[in-house]
Amino acid sequence: MTVVQCRMARAALGWSLDDLARESGVPRRTIARFEADENVRPEVISKLTDAFREAGIVFLARGVNTGGVVPPSGGRWAR
Repeated sequence: MTVVQCRMARAALGWSLDDLARESGVPRRTIARFEADENVRPEVISKLTDAFREAGIVFLARGVNTGGVVPPSGGRWAR
């Protein structure tokens, strides 16, 4: 997951940094550092990615939309 994908996924879910911190177990300050494009440990990115996937986000890694995200279409996080 890239920094841009993290921001897009949060926006798609309507999550604040605090929401992502709660769902991922990663401190808010660490998430803010990641989104500021500072170095964080790979396991931090893994926890963030897992939280987004659990919420239904799909990360695009191929094709025309590489680097994008697909928001969930229904369920708990749909708005």
